[in-house]
Amino acid sequence: MEPTVPCEDREESAESMAELRSTNPVFTNRAFRQQAPTPDELQRMYDGGDRLTVDDVVVHTGGLLALLGVMAAIGWAISPSGRVSPVAIAALFVAFALSLVIVFTRMVRPALVVAYTAAEGLFLGGLSHAFETFRSGIVAQALLGTGAIFVVMLLLHTSGRLRATPRMTRVVIGASFGIVALFLVDLVVNALGGSVGILDGNGPLAIIISLAILVIGALQFTLDFTFVEQAVSQGAPSREAWRLSYGLVVSFVWVYITLLRLLNQLRR
Repeated sequence: MEPTVPCEDREESAESMAELRSTNPVFTNRAFRQQAPTPDELQRMYDGGDRLTVDDVVVHTGGLLALLGVMAAIGWAISPSGRVSPVAIAALFVAFALSLVIVFTRMVRPALVVAYTAAEGLFLGGLSHAFETFRSGIVAQALLGTGAIFVVMLLLHTSGRLRATPRMTRVVIGASFGIVALFLVDLVVNALGGSVGILDGNGPLAIIISLAILVIGALQFTLDFTFVEQAVSQGAPSREAWRLSYGLVVSFVWVYITLLRLLNQLRR
C-alpha cells in the first residue's frame, strides 16, 4: 500500500513551498514564488514519485548545455569571419524575448526553455567566431575558464566554505540587474553610433569592471546551487528542473561572455 500523507502535513508542505525564495535573478519573479502545489498535487507527488531530485537538474542542465553547444557550432559555421552575422544578432533578440517570457510565466514551459537555449547558442557561436578571428585561441581559453569557475564554485559550495547568505543574495541580485541595465544602455548608445568607454576599452577601469562582472557571474552559480537544494528539500515538482536548469545555463552564458570580453581586453 502506498503511503498517504496526512492532510495537515500536505497543507504545511504547500505553505513551505510558497515560502521558497529564489537566489538567482532568473527565479525572482512573483509568479514563481507564489507557485505552491495544492494538497492533492502534493499527494500525487508522493504517490507517483513526481518530486524534484538533484539528478533531474543535472540531466536537464546537461541536455541544455549540449544543445547550446550544437547550436553554437551552427552559429559559428554560418557567421562570416570578423563580424557577428545578422542571424546571430537576431538570435540574441529572440533569446532575450524568450528569457523575459520564461521569467514572468507562472508555469514552466519546456519548449520555451529549449527555444531560448537554441537561440542563445546561435548567438554565442557567431560571437565566438568574431572573437576568434582577431584573437586566436580566445574561445578555448574562455571555455576552459568557464568550466574551471563552475567547478571551483561547486566545490566551495559543497564544502560549505561559500554559502548564499541573505545579504550576499541581495547584493548579487541587485548587481546583476544593474549590470544588465548598463549593457542595455551600451547597446542603445552603440546603435546611435556612440560607445560606453568603460565597457569597451582596455584601460584599468574597464578591466576592473569586467572582473567585477565576472565575480558576480561566478557568485550566481552559488545562488543557483542553493536554490536547487531548497527546491529539492521542499519537495518541488520535477517539472521545476526545467526552470532550474535554465537558470544554470544563464549563469554559464554570463560567465563565458564576460570571460571572452575580459580576455580580449587583456590581449589588446
